Amino acid sequence: MTWRQGFGLGFLFFGALGVACAGAPASAEAPPQPSASAEPVAAAADSAAPSPPPSASAPLALAPPEEAPPPPRPALVPICLAKCDKLVSKCSGPQVESCRLNCTKYEPPPSECRDEVHAALECARDARDLTCANVAPESCARKFQAIASCIAGEAPKVAKAPAGLPEGWEHVTDSAGGFLVSLPVGSTVKAGPEGPVRSVTAADGTAYSVSVLPPLKDKPSNKSFLLFLMKIMGRCSDKVKLDGMIEKAGHTSIHYAAHCPDKTDWNGMIYASSSELVLLSAQAPVGKVGLTEPFFYEFEFKSR
Repeated sequence: MTWRQGFGLGFLFFGALGVACAGAPASAEAPPQPSASAEPVAAAADSAAPSPPPSASAPLALAPPEEAPPPPRPALVPICLAKCDKLVSKCSGPQVESCRLNCTKYEPPPSECRDEVHAALECARDARDLTCANVAPESCARKFQAIASCIAGEAPKVAKAPAGLPEGWEHVTDSAGGFLVSLPVGSTVKAGPEGPVRSVTAADGTAYSVSVLPPLKDKPSNKSFLLFLMKIMGRCSDKVKLDGMIEKAGHTSIHYAAHCPDKTDWNGMIYASSSELVLLSAQAPVGKVGLTEPFFYEFEFKSR
C-alpha cells in the first residue's frame, strides 16, 4: 500500500471519529450542591431584614414627660433685712440693729405659715408707713394678722370684702365719741359703765360694739393692753392673744382675740390715744364671728 492510500484511510478515520463526536448529545451537568455555609447566611439575611412598620391603628407608647422641679422658694431673711435697711436714714443705730436682730428668727425659715410670713415681710419692706419701732406698719396689719391666725390654726377667710363697704354696712361718724367707724346699718348708742357704747347685731348673729373708755394709765405696750383686757374681759382673758401692735402719730392700736369659757369668740381692736381708749369688739359663737376687716381697719379718730 502506497503512502497516498495510507493518508487517505487515516483522513477517513479521523473524519468519521469527528462526526461521531459531534453527533453525540452533551452530557447533563449535575446541579450544584449547596455549601455547608449557605443555611447560616440565609438565616442571617432573614434576621437583618427590617421589621415591618407598625400598623396605623396601633398607638405608639410615649414616655411620660418629666415633671419640672418646683422653683426654689425665696429666702425670708433677705426680705426682712431689706426692710431694716430702709430704717438707716431715719432711725437710731440701736433701732436698726434691733430690726436686724429680729430677722434672725427667720433662719431657718418657719416650716408652717411660711407663705403668710413671706407676704407680711414683703409688705413691711415696701410700706411707706414703716416706723422705727419694731412693730408692723399699719398698712400691713392684715397680713401680720394672717400670720397669727395661721399659727393659731384658724383657716384664712377666703371671702374678701368688696371695694368700699359690704352691702348693709355704713360709715358712722360719732361726734360725741370723736371717731369714725364702719358698722352694719342700725347701730345705736347707750350709756356704759365708763362711757358710751355704740352697738349693733348683724344678721349673721355677730354682735359689734364700740366702747369709749378712759385712757390707759401706763404707756401703751403689750403688758398694759393685756392688763386692760383682763379687767374688761374677765375669764375670757384667760386665753386672750395680742398681736400686731402699731404706733402712729397720736395713737397706738393692737389686735386681740380670745376663746371664752361660754363657747364664744371675742375678737377686736384697741385704739389708744393720750385722751381716751376706744375698744372695738366682735362677739359670736365659736367660729361664727362675721366680717371684721372694715370694722377693725377703717376706724379713725376725729376731732370733736
